[in-house]
Amino acid sequence: MKTSLIISTYNWPEALKLVFESVLRQSILVDEIIIADDGSPETTRFLIDDYRDLFDIPIKHIWQDDLGFRKTIILNKAFYASSGDYIIQIDGDILLHSNFIKDHLDNAEKSRFIHGGRVLLNENLTSKSLKSSIIDF
Repeated sequence: MKTSLIISTYNWPEALKLVFESVLRQSILVDEIIIADDGSPETTRFLIDDYRDLFDIPIKHIWQDDLGFRKTIILNKAFYASSGDYIIQIDGDILLHSNFIKDHLDNAEKSRFIHGGRVLLNENLTSKSLKSSIIDF
């Protein structure tokens, strides 16, 4: 089963960098990463270009002009650009547990939608994650 990871982002490359670092530490990788960008400036594009060299899978950057909050539109464009049979969608400030992708694939079934919630980090954990660039769960 071909799997796509769609990451939505808007003008927060520091958070996207942490997301990329958590994706690099996955026990199983997806087949492609698609960044759904709701109008970030070039700094985000530069970050994505840097991470393309670190992954052995394609990273697609789907971008639209910044005309206000249009996350649903860019997500639809990213879904359209995906080639996966199974799509995992996260926001651009989500740090993934090292088995996040594996857990999804272990529970994947045709016509099934899996959703989850986020755990908010306290100030101490947030500070540690920014200093170390990643949290080891």
